[in-house]
Amino acid sequence: MAYNIHPAFTVDDETLLETDLTACYLFVLVGSGTFSYVVYDPAVRKFLALKSYHFTPRKMALADLEMIENVFDTDKLLFTAFKSILLAFNTGSGVLVPHLYYMPSMKKEYLHLAMPEKMQEAILSDLLPGLPMVNVYSVDKDLLGFLRKEFSTDLVIHANSALLQAYPLDLDFDASEGVAFVEVQQQSFTLTVYEKGKLLIQQESDYETGLDVVYTLVSTLRQLGLDEQQVKVKLGGVLATDTGVYQEMYKFIPHLEWMQRLPGFHYITKMQEIPGYYFHNLYALALCV
Repeated sequence: MAYNIHPAFTVDDETLLETDLTACYLFVLVGSGTFSYVVYDPAVRKFLALKSYHFTPRKMALADLEMIENVFDTDKLLFTAFKSILLAFNTGSGVLVPHLYYMPSMKKEYLHLAMPEKMQEAILSDLLPGLPMVNVYSVDKDLLGFLRKEFSTDLVIHANSALLQAYPLDLDFDASEGVAFVEVQQQSFTLTVYEKGKLLIQQESDYETGLDVVYTLVSTLRQLGLDEQQVKVKLGGVLATDTGVYQEMYKFIPHLEWMQRLPGFHYITKMQEIPGYYFHNLYALALCV
């Protein structure tokens, strides 16, 4: 069955038509109920186009794979011969393993010490430049296979691995009282906490209400010996000030800010009209190539 599917966000301008796309990168980010991509010109470190499709919430949600197949049926830009295509997944949690103890043959064991095994899972890992850790995570095997085939690429990364490359660029990264980054998706959020520039934790949790996010944030900070009244909290994701997550965070967190737009890159004018924290995780993929 075919569905008329339209992007929630479409951003491009005339520079896209004037650019040799065979010299550009395509960064694709797949989340639970979302499929987004951005076109990036590495020669001038410029983002040229962005589209984001949102499939949920729906009364009868179709499998992400079926909806993404419909995106390919309608979005012809995806078939451009780009220089390189990087697939990123924001589905399912990962586990950070110290590089010193990491063995590729033990990926499955590392992951399932922390979380249950899933049906039809492919277990992958990312090396993390600048960090003595490896991110081990699982993605849906059928979805991974479909995207690898359609894009003819083996370049795959987890979105959280890209965030770990992006956060050190934040102006408050070295804050002595600590800084917590909260990247919010439709049904889950990723919490990453630093103290004086040292990574303390990165974890992904599901949520139903804004209070769920606040509770997890506060309890995690306290377990780490940090004071939620002092820690700087940076919020990112496709959120507005009237959403439940923001409203509850604003009530309980004194030092709440939006994530800063990723520095060091050029954005077309229409992208600058969208809040920089909306697609922070998608832009962060440019740091991984």
